[in-house]
Amino acid sequence: MNSKVNILLVDDLPENLLAVEAMLENPDYQLVKAHSGREALKCLLQDKEFAVILLDVKMAGMDGFETATILRQRDKTRHTPIIFLTAHGREHEKVLQGYSAGAVDYLFKPPEPAILRAKVAVFVELYKKTRELRRQAEELAAAKQELESFCYSVSHDLRAPLRAVDGFVAMLQEGAGASLGEKEQRFLNVIHQSAKKMGELVDGLLSFTRTGRVELQARRICLNPLVEEIQHDLEYETRGRQITWRINPLPEVEADRALLRQALMNLLSNAIKFTRLREIAEIEIGSEEGEQGETVIFVHDNGAGFDMQYADRLFRIFHRLHREDEFEGTGVGLASAHRIITRHGGRIWVEAEKDRGATFFFSLPKGQS
Repeated sequence: MNSKVNILLVDDLPENLLAVEAMLENPDYQLVKAHSGREALKCLLQDKEFAVILLDVKMAGMDGFETATILRQRDKTRHTPIIFLTAHGREHEKVLQGYSAGAVDYLFKPPEPAILRAKVAVFVELYKKTRELRRQAEELAAAKQELESFCYSVSHDLRAPLRAVDGFVAMLQEGAGASLGEKEQRFLNVIHQSAKKMGELVDGLLSFTRTGRVELQARRICLNPLVEEIQHDLEYETRGRQITWRINPLPEVEADRALLRQALMNLLSNAIKFTRLREIAEIEIGSEEGEQGETVIFVHDNGAGFDMQYADRLFRIFHRLHREDEFEGTGVGLASAHRIITRHGGRIWVEAEKDRGATFFFSLPKGQS
C-alpha cells in the first residue's frame, strides 16, 4: 500500500514547477505536477486524494482563481486546502479575491522555502489525521453493524427454543399436573416464568437492533395526531386508571414516522407505568425552544421518579432503576428511544426527582422540524 501523501503543483511554467518541487522534496510526498488549470482538473478527476494544492494564479487559459472556483463546486475537492502562489497580483483586492475563491493561504513568488515547507507540512499532517479518523470511523461503523447483525441473529435464533421450552412446560403442567407435588409444580412455574422473561428480553433485543438497522424515511409529521394515535393504542394499559392528560399544541417535525412513533410510544408507556401508584396520574406532552437550531419535545409525569445520580444508566440497554417487583420491564424501551432520537441527529435527556416524577426531553434539529 502506497502511504505517500499526494500534493498537486499547478503552474504553466515548467521552471516554476521544478523550483517548488525542489523545495518540497520529501520521501513522504508524492508530488503531482499539472501545467494548466484544465490539466489540474483532470488530475483531480482521478481516484486520488490530495492533501493540499499549490496553485499558480496567473496562467494561460484558465487562471488560478477560475480553477479554484470550480474545485470548490465539486464535492470531492470542496474541502481540499489551496495555497495560491503568484509573482503578480500583490494588490489587496487580488489577495481578497484569492481568499474569496477558496484559498487557505496566498504566497508571493519566490516563496521562502522554509515557510512553504512548514505551511505544506501543516496541511499534510491535518490530512493524515483526517484520513486516520475516517478510517477509524469506518472500522467502528463496520464493527457496530457486525455486532448488531450478530445480536439480531442470536436473538432471532433464541426464540424457537424458548417457545419450545415454554410449550413443553405447558404440556407437562396440563398432562401430568395432577400427579406432581407442590415442589415440582413450583419448579415448572419457575421454568415457565423464566422462559417468559427471557422471551421478553429477546423480543426487546430484536426491537432494539431493528432501530439501528432500518433506513430512515424522513417526512413531515404532525405530532398531535400521532400522540392521539399512540394514546388510543395504550388504552389497554390505562384501563381502570385515572389519568389527567395535558397535550399541548406540538410542532410539525421531519422524521421517520415509524421510528418516532416507537420512541414516543416508549416514553408515554414509561410515564403510564411509573404513575401506576398515583391515585390521579398526570402526564403532559409539550414543546419548547431548545438551543439554537433545535426544537425540544417533552413528556412529564408525576410518577415514581428516581435519583438523578443514576440518570446516566437510564438509556443503556437492559439497565433498570427499579426492582422487577415494583415495576415490570426489560430495560429496552428507553435505550431504543435514545437510539432513535440520536439517529435523527437529536439529543435525549431526563430531569427527575425521587417520588416527584420525571420529565423526558428529546430534541430534533430545526433543519428537520
